[in-house]
Amino acid sequence: MFGQFSRQMRPARFTRAVSQVLADPMAWNQAPVTVTTLANGVRVATKESFSETTSVGVYLDAGVRNETEETKGATALLEQLATTGTAKRPAAKLEAEIEGMGAALDMSYGREHSSFTMNVFNKDLAQGVDILSDLVTAPGIANLDKEKANLMRKIEETEKPTRQVIDDRLHACAFRDVSLGYSTVGPFENMANLTQAHLKQYVDTNYTAEKMVIAAAGGMKHDEVVKLAEKAFGGVKAGPPVIGTTKPYFCGAELSYRNDEMGPLAYISVGWEAVPWKSPDAVTFMVMQAIIGSYKKNTGIVPGSISGNRTINNVANKMGVGCAEEFEAFMHFYKDTGIFGWYVVCDEVAVEHAIGELMFSVNLLSFSVTDEEVERAKRELKATLMSGSGSSMESCAEVGKQVLAYGRGLPPAEMALRIDAVDAEEVKRVAYKYCNDQEISVTALGPLHGMPAFYTLRQATYMYDIKLVVLRGSPAANYEEASEHLRQPGLSSKEMASAVDNVLKQHGYLNMR
Repeated sequence: MFGQFSRQMRPARFTRAVSQVLADPMAWNQAPVTVTTLANGVRVATKESFSETTSVGVYLDAGVRNETEETKGATALLEQLATTGTAKRPAAKLEAEIEGMGAALDMSYGREHSSFTMNVFNKDLAQGVDILSDLVTAPGIANLDKEKANLMRKIEETEKPTRQVIDDRLHACAFRDVSLGYSTVGPFENMANLTQAHLKQYVDTNYTAEKMVIAAAGGMKHDEVVKLAEKAFGGVKAGPPVIGTTKPYFCGAELSYRNDEMGPLAYISVGWEAVPWKSPDAVTFMVMQAIIGSYKKNTGIVPGSISGNRTINNVANKMGVGCAEEFEAFMHFYKDTGIFGWYVVCDEVAVEHAIGELMFSVNLLSFSVTDEEVERAKRELKATLMSGSGSSMESCAEVGKQVLAYGRGLPPAEMALRIDAVDAEEVKRVAYKYCNDQEISVTALGPLHGMPAFYTLRQATYMYDIKLVVLRGSPAANYEEASEHLRQPGLSSKEMASAVDNVLKQHGYLNMR
């Protein structure tokens, strides 16, 4: 994401001297992230602060996408097994030990990363690291035969939020031929066939030294954490050399389940193939996400009907009453790919209108984005990134994820500078490259009798009417040349927006709002 960032910058706005000064964490009175690599490859990253507590965690570059056809479902099963105790600490002893310290334990198993985090008093740091080491290096795989039936029933009976289910199905549709598309919420068809040998194979293959980050934030010292990590994780073996992998194939397809009996609301999500964590265009995608924004009907200080966000305003005013209960733009980054898109909840009679507004908004990112929209989005993005709770638990999670994704901690000042460097022309360039006339993956659930056909949704990824108008009014021989003709270098962002809006008015788009 940041290796080639300098090529995007304009020298007059971003000089090397200024960047070096402001990217220093201390420029914003922020403690730096210190990283030490142990002899076996385990990385130890800490961020010191003045606090009586410390959050320490083990962050693993392992998740659902590391499963194979044989071990599919292993991640979900290991998550449940973690509560049954370890080889050294049975469940009752583990629970009593954590409660006796007044500590908190949080475990998360995701699509690409997994984590085990504890919040402890500074005096109990050594005991906390020892418990984490036990959970990671000696998980309770031996408890599988005894607990399997109960754990599987618990997984099946646990109600999953609809938002999470839709996101899971979108990945299954977009990456259906690779492990990145394996389910994180179920159903897990292969789980009944998993044995202790399968789980041990998964752990031995993925819980290796080079995939492990020990992160800590709070009132500890870096050297102290390094010594504890060396003692607890110094014996973790490194994995075999990484063999070159193929980038996951993004499949343009639709996966929908129409159920007219489940209530009046439809749940829909559309995604485009995007970029990985380290792409030079990653920050621009974050800004694009903020431009589309998020909306929930009858909530917030400013009503959607008078919002300065063009998408929110259009959705809230459609048909006089609005066409969606809620929507949000999202951006998921992975190590070698990404997925950008939107999720919407709407009434069954407004499905076509809600989809049309959101597809239109993403389409406009390639042609009609004003400087005002970009500046507002940048302010909101910085506010979101910088306005966390400030807890050591949150800070620890941030450090662990950043080191896994980037190999280092990312200072807030540096991120702010990278966001500030994005302008309207950069948004249009990135959106045109990745979203205009590109394949999409679609998933939907509920009463979908108003759902447009997939080819209609695919056609909505480009300005079909603008294409015709420009071709009539210019000597361009194809759509690419026509688009370049429309986006003349001499036009400002406001002039460009006005020109596009005039074309749309002629074809009745804006009159339909």
